[in-house]
Amino acid sequence: MTSSNFSLKANETLYKYRLIEKIGNGGFGQVWLAKDVAIDQNVAVKVLDSSMSSVAENLNEAKIGSNLNHKNLVKVQYADVVAYNGQEFVIIAMDFFERGSIVNKLNSDGFLPIIEAIKYLEGVLSGLEYLHERKIIHGDIKPQNILISSMDTGVLTDYGISCQFYTSGPVPLKNAYNLHIAPEAIGTGRISVQTDIYQIGITLFRLLNGVDCFQQIYDDNGQEKYEELVCKGKLAQQIPYQTFIPRSLKSIINKAIDVDPSKRFQTAVEMRRALERLRFHGYWTINSKGDSVGINGDYFFRYEIHSTDGILFDISAYKKNSLTSRETRVQRFCIKHAKKDEANDAIKKFMRYVVTDDAGKRSKHN
Repeated sequence: MTSSNFSLKANETLYKYRLIEKIGNGGFGQVWLAKDVAIDQNVAVKVLDSSMSSVAENLNEAKIGSNLNHKNLVKVQYADVVAYNGQEFVIIAMDFFERGSIVNKLNSDGFLPIIEAIKYLEGVLSGLEYLHERKIIHGDIKPQNILISSMDTGVLTDYGISCQFYTSGPVPLKNAYNLHIAPEAIGTGRISVQTDIYQIGITLFRLLNGVDCFQQIYDDNGQEKYEELVCKGKLAQQIPYQTFIPRSLKSIINKAIDVDPSKRFQTAVEMRRALERLRFHGYWTINSKGDSVGINGDYFFRYEIHSTDGILFDISAYKKNSLTSRETRVQRFCIKHAKKDEANDAIKKFMRYVVTDDAGKRSKHN
């Protein structure tokens, strides 16, 4: 089903929900910001075409979501089958999050600062713990399905392909988001708790390295080649980690996306605690001019690289006090007449210094 099957418009009413603005669209149907006119409250209403899937299948999402009570999981408020222009639709009303999806927070290069990405994923993992305790596999964890709460935490939504499991073994795959399909889902058609862990790892990789990075690989190679890379554990190897990402964080992601489910984190709480043990003090992002900017404490950090012959390079590193606007050189990372590898190494060390060190403290030397 595509969105062309729908002729819904703003200000129309489905049951007691007056549609305000379309906020989501895809093969499943549409999501609308709507007003519950009975209680004068904004909700998110998911509209599903019952001709594409059975009513029972569509309502399964509502059954799962209505029984959830966790700050990091979207709760379903109401679901029913309604008639509209001679068609039957399943509508699912859920909590509305005004700040929208995590993708709204990406910078112009399509990535999130490390500190934010970790914080939001810790929240999602907390919600995932709750789901797994109730024998539910989410199965569709991706950036678009992570919302931001008013308390600035990550909230997991969309239980459209979630499923119950009653034994410790894998269960049949219902459906899959191509970019996040796990090796075991390709090889056996079955998923487990560790499949959710894999999807968390892939999500974190994309949020840190550019949310479109795997889409380009998929588009360039097609589904079969893409799945071959997944099954061989070589997908993430196609995209280098950003220079500033510390080894400790890479290790967590690499463990989460290991091709062997038994080598991944075995529970959501195990992965969450691994992230919580990280101690990062700063981050890098992209400013309005498209330049890399480091932020730590009261300071902004930047670097310049110059070369007159393309063989030897001069590196200059700076920090600027955001309160006084005074900029000084960070001498320990400034080098002259360096070879290319030496220059790249100096930049890497500087960028990681901003992330891992108390570089923004006034007491730190330049």
